[in-house]
Amino acid sequence: MKVPKPRTTRTRQITLAAVFAIVYFILRVVPTFSMIGISGQFTAGDFLLTSIALTAGLWSGTISVLIGTIIAYPIRAPVFLGLDFLPGVANVFIAALLLAGKRRIAQVSYIGILVAFLASPYSLVYGYDHIPYVWLHVIALAILLSPVAARIPSWSKRGGYLGIAAIGILAFVGTMAQHLVGGLLFEFVVGFVGGVTPAKFADIWRLIFFLYPEERLIIVAISTILAIAVFNAYTRWIPQSQGGEGRRLQVGPRLQLVTPSSPSNHIGLGSESLSSSLV
Repeated sequence: MKVPKPRTTRTRQITLAAVFAIVYFILRVVPTFSMIGISGQFTAGDFLLTSIALTAGLWSGTISVLIGTIIAYPIRAPVFLGLDFLPGVANVFIAALLLAGKRRIAQVSYIGILVAFLASPYSLVYGYDHIPYVWLHVIALAILLSPVAARIPSWSKRGGYLGIAAIGILAFVGTMAQHLVGGLLFEFVVGFVGGVTPAKFADIWRLIFFLYPEERLIIVAISTILAIAVFNAYTRWIPQSQGGEGRRLQVGPRLQLVTPSSPSNHIGLGSESLSSSLV
């Protein structure tokens, strides 16, 4: 009979939240490329969000992003009236829910964010002709509502191509939720508070419409590669539990995932290799 160890689990969650809060804080002050439509820059922290959801989980992950963003304010001044943590929290929250098998909550949360954006008087319904501005967000919603969403927890444990696909989906759905929340904050700060009219906002959104898909897909690609690398490094340091091995994702000639419950369970990727380094 196994005796549960709630204190150990709670301690690990607190440790993960603290560690990722510090790491996220450091990366939040490292600029990458400019945001579209607002005076600001994306940071290296934006590429870490999928990794946080994958390794820290729901509560430790969201808390680490919240704390990491806030303690970075003295160095990186907030753009959205101190609410800059919300987009990143939304990303980790949706991705971690999917990973935990709580897809219904993830679906309702994502739909709520999407409806709020579409209902805003500052939002643009059609970006060009009859193409919806949120066409890429709708694709993310379609994935979220499809049977694929239910398979993400099992895919992430199997490794191989399915494991990579699961991480890519988490990065894609998470960053689209992040984009919607960021758009809502942008409308609130610049429109509602700043006084920019909905008509002027329409011109801004029409310009962003042609640029944001490339921006989002770049973030998804980098986030996916980094998440594989971070997960690989993180799982090597998971303490052994009751004589078993911790989960280990090996990226190289073979891609395998070993779990405490089945140490010999692994799925290879043949001779294919995936780079797990990010410069």
